[in-house]
Amino acid sequence: MVDKTLKRPQFLKRKQSPWFWSFWSLLGIILLTGIFLFHIAAQPAAMTDHRSKIATSDATFDVSLNKKQVNALVAYYLSDYHANGYSFRVENNIMMYGSAKFLGENFKFGMMLRPEITKNGNVILTAQKLAIGNLPLPISAVLQYVKTSYDAPKFVEINPKKKQIFIDMTQLPVTQGMSFRAKVIDMKSDSFIFEGGLANGKK
Repeated sequence: MVDKTLKRPQFLKRKQSPWFWSFWSLLGIILLTGIFLFHIAAQPAAMTDHRSKIATSDATFDVSLNKKQVNALVAYYLSDYHANGYSFRVENNIMMYGSAKFLGENFKFGMMLRPEITKNGNVILTAQKLAIGNLPLPISAVLQYVKTSYDAPKFVEINPKKKQIFIDMTQLPVTQGMSFRAKVIDMKSDSFIFEGGLANGKK
């Protein structure tokens, strides 16, 4: 009598290529890194538009600068801090240059910033464009890296969520009891005007 019992076919187990596991491992690392960067970049960060320290009086004056002078001034202020390779240049636009490390590799980047003056004379630099090799990284992720890797001076606050760098003019180190606030930033006409005066309580 013929045995009609059906037998399940035996599927051959194929040995996976090392490239298969390498691909999925790399993909997992990229996804985890992206989730982590998104999480920390989404954390709220408050920036306070402090009122100018300049005393209310007639003893105020304006300081007019051009791009070359502003670049020299920025270099002077940052020279006392460990900039970790980060630099700012006022060209046709305000640019920040530096390098960021992702997946064990260093990538140089350039970031274009748009300046604006707050009602209290402080300065906000909002990131508009980012160039970092061929990496499709969001601006907020790069700013978060800069924030965590750079011991910024007291007058600089970085807000990755808003893609902004806040320059607190009230925290700038000054001499002779003087304080300053921004009045005009006109990139096209190469005009930068700051108002100076004695800080409150100084004589």
